[in-house]
Amino acid sequence: MLLVTVKLCSALILAGAVLGPASAGTVVLYSSNNVETVNGVVDQFTKENPDIKVSVVRAGTGALMQRIKAEAANPLGDIFWSGGLSTIGEFRDQLAPYVSAQASAVPSAYRGPDGLWLGTNTHVTVLMTNVRQAPAAQPPRTWTELADPKWKGKVVIPDPERSSASFVALYGLRSLLGQEVLDGIARNAVIVGTTSAAYESVAKGEFAVAVTMEYAAYEYVAGGLKDIRIVYPAEGTFLSPEGMALIKGGKNPAEARKLYEFLASKSVQTKVFQSAYRRPLREDIDVSSLSDLPALSSIKVVRLDDARMGSERAAFIAQWRRTISAR
Repeated sequence: MLLVTVKLCSALILAGAVLGPASAGTVVLYSSNNVETVNGVVDQFTKENPDIKVSVVRAGTGALMQRIKAEAANPLGDIFWSGGLSTIGEFRDQLAPYVSAQASAVPSAYRGPDGLWLGTNTHVTVLMTNVRQAPAAQPPRTWTELADPKWKGKVVIPDPERSSASFVALYGLRSLLGQEVLDGIARNAVIVGTTSAAYESVAKGEFAVAVTMEYAAYEYVAGGLKDIRIVYPAEGTFLSPEGMALIKGGKNPAEARKLYEFLASKSVQTKVFQSAYRRPLREDIDVSSLSDLPALSSIKVVRLDDARMGSERAAFIAQWRRTISAR
């Protein structure tokens, strides 16, 4: 989930060229999902719908939403899948209302007004631990423990200015436990530039704990890395929900709606979870029956106000910078 506006980067075109209005029987998909996930879904969709060609443009959520806004007078895309709901909501004027037949399976909190967007999956903030590097081989059980000096130099955190997932985690942590606990954790932590740098370094045994996302940590658990543990802190954790939307004025609305329904379906979201561990928001998919992950209902979740979080981002980052520079 991206909460910041970023410069539009060069898009990676995976199928077809998006240089002008798409031809009949084509749908243009803007996506911030990873290449493997997008390719798998598009391949399946075109096999089931051989009369529709899918052209894909990949970039970050913020970049794609800015592109959609810039193209408002002459939209070149038809559908966006998927990015943080807080970011999508900021661009609601560029979205087309559509009430999907699948919408009732998703809690109302993750559905946009008048069907402007639909939640697809959510990231869960976790602590990814390498037990070989943890003091006494004991993973932490709480956020508060990470402020203990025994964890100094053993905790790795992505820079919240560059990682939206880290921003959600740290903002939520301050909201839950206060600035003093957050400052204590910051004093013990090593800050890295990207989300992947954090979880990869724990997997390699360079650090004991990373603040990261559930799906990233679970890839190592599912891959058989026995030293890796996933901890849902006892005080509670935070969600970063993502969703999709139709683009207002898209040239291929019928094809876009067909792809939308496909992406929202139980079968596709189940397959996306099985291949990429993106936890679906549909209430009729039980991930605990498909993996070792707990059901979302069994995780203590602390709800955050996305609008407030976005409005307070700049002030939070400024305070974070002061904390880090004062260590």
